[in-house]
Amino acid sequence: MSSKNYEQRTFEPSYVQIINLSNDNKRRTRGKYSKSCSDCKDTIDCVNLLSNKINKIEEIINNFKNRPKKQPELSIFNATFTLNNTPCELEYDLSNFTLDELQKLARFTTQNSNNNIFVNDHSNPFDKNEDK
Repeated sequence: MSSKNYEQRTFEPSYVQIINLSNDNKRRTRGKYSKSCSDCKDTIDCVNLLSNKINKIEEIINNFKNRPKKQPELSIFNATFTLNNTPCELEYDLSNFTLDELQKLARFTTQNSNNNIFVNDHSNPFDKNEDK
């Protein structure tokens, strides 16, 4: 521990009001301003900072009820295919699917898209050389 002797500080109020209690009911005020110590200035700064933060929090809370409600975003999957030379289109709401159903759909979609690419690229190799 340090051996410094700390003197006890006495703080004077920054403003003193003197009231005369005579019968003439006149108030006499005398302003007595003193210089604030550094501890008082630090305390005032901390109080101001805290009050600003609280004001911001209160403003956010008061404005919270005025925020627009989010519209539910639906995950919609559109599938187009041909069945017996008839074009078909299906629309699925993926938010109602289970995880297993989503995995099966992903596997099916990627396998079919890879097969279609492979078939389209290699279906007729002579089409590219017909111009010659």
